[in-house]
Amino acid sequence: MKVLVLGGVAAGTKVAAKLKREDRSCEVTILTRGRDISYAGCGLPYYVGDVIHEKSELIVNTPEKFAALTGAAVRTETEAVAVHTDRHTVEAKDLRTGAVSEYGYDKLVIATGASPFVPPVQGLDLKNVFVMRTPDDAIGLREAVESGEIKRAVVAGGGFIGLEVAENLAAKGVKTTVIDFAPHVLPNFLDPELSEYVENRMADEGIMPVTGVSLEGAEGSGKVEKVLTSKRGYKADALVLAIGIRPNTGFLEGSGI
Repeated sequence: MKVLVLGGVAAGTKVAAKLKREDRSCEVTILTRGRDISYAGCGLPYYVGDVIHEKSELIVNTPEKFAALTGAAVRTETEAVAVHTDRHTVEAKDLRTGAVSEYGYDKLVIATGASPFVPPVQGLDLKNVFVMRTPDDAIGLREAVESGEIKRAVVAGGGFIGLEVAENLAAKGVKTTVIDFAPHVLPNFLDPELSEYVENRMADEGIMPVTGVSLEGAEGSGKVEKVLTSKRGYKADALVLAIGIRPNTGFLEGSGI
């Protein structure tokens, strides 16, 4: 049986490994658009803060190591762009060359995950606008901090990722403000009393929580110099977007899935 797995971080690699353990004759191929597979997404903010010191500590398996251990084939920087369920094929684009190839399957596993939500507001194409989803995102933010070019930052999003990034920026000496549209931080996880406790602890640690405001963009000459909200602007050298995620399912349009 030929199994094609789309996505190579947590779910995709686990499915591929399990399939090969159950049936070594099964032909399993992973297509993933990133350069890395099987990385520890939860550790990314802590790489920014140098709690996790080396990038290698974030990577559970390299493509080469995973293929040798499991027998599954891994194709990185290869993004699925269309699925043809009628003929059991997937069109995938090589992100290095732009070439599009077709892969056949008997069974298809969709584990493409999600991408950070980037709101349609001005200035997000400026330098020092970051998200926190892949090892490259964490590496880029840490390098910018350690270069000395980021002294003040605004984190948009008061959920787990936003607060973890803020904690680690503050630990590196960056004056950090967290903004969120909700009345309190961690709105989906805590009741207001506990959220207020968290906000007070944030302030004690030098992290300013600003709730009940929406992100309206960023301004600057080539790079972020001010972050705009529905109430006021904040001087900043960087903006980190941790507003939420959207599923990577656009390529399924027209497939019937």
